[in-house]
Amino acid sequence: MSGAEAILVFSSNADAMIATKALKDAGVPAKMIPKPAGVTSPANLCLSIDGAAETRALSALKDAGIALGGVVK
Repeated sequence: MSGAEAILVFSSNADAMIATKALKDAGVPAKMIPKPAGVTSPANLCLSIDGAAETRALSALKDAGIALGGVVK
């Protein structure tokens, strides 16, 4: 089932890139996107995921030790 899009925000572009691989390894599809207007973050890159996969994504990032700056829905 598909949920609304969720945007994962990170504190650096490097974290966003590392998170892409961690999510792929966990079977969570993620698309790297430019930071949307109105989102406050030092990084210029964010990840877009299916909102239905948010719980799995957050768990995968925690297991990989990747700090998440926030989730925008």
